[in-house]
Amino acid sequence: MELSSYLIYLSISLIASASIGPSVVLAASNGIHFGLHKAFAGVCGHVSAILLLAIVSASGVGAIMLASENLFLVIKYLGVGYLAYVGIAIWRSKGAWSLKVTNTTTPSGLSLYRKSLLIGLSNPKALVFFTALFPQFINPQADLFQQLIVLTGTSLCNAFVFTFAYALLGYHFKHKLMPLLNNGWLGRITGSIFLSFSAMLAIAR
Repeated sequence: MELSSYLIYLSISLIASASIGPSVVLAASNGIHFGLHKAFAGVCGHVSAILLLAIVSASGVGAIMLASENLFLVIKYLGVGYLAYVGIAIWRSKGAWSLKVTNTTTPSGLSLYRKSLLIGLSNPKALVFFTALFPQFINPQADLFQQLIVLTGTSLCNAFVFTFAYALLGYHFKHKLMPLLNNGWLGRITGSIFLSFSAMLAIAR
């Protein structure tokens, strides 16, 4: 994998990890309600879900590559279209998520881990996202396993860093963070970036 291709993947992964979605909202909510120690368990659940989805997606990509190079190219360009779809969907939704501070009992760390894991696994968009994204950056002539390890490891690191960052922000700035998350502009910016990446990948050889 060329460095330029990896940097594009890294950029997409960073934006995807930083964008507002159910898992990071849950992480921020855990930080608000239960503190960093308990929120960390939820973050680990989210990262575990990402790992499982990446493994499933990588296995599918590998099977497709071995079966048909033409089919692989079809999946690759369907992925370009999916990135554009994600960008439009995020733009239209404005990334508006509601965080509410409420009094509640404190669950166990295992309970928060399990909840975050199930939320991550129950989101089919994450599975489709990986399946669409991996073929964009894999060189069929290079070692497949090594490339998938690099791509998956990058996504896991970004998922952990940004999800924990949201938990940290929720913990320290719970009364100031909510208006920033809910004003809609973050969604517009994120959607525009996804559309730009889709265009870049469409014209890339």
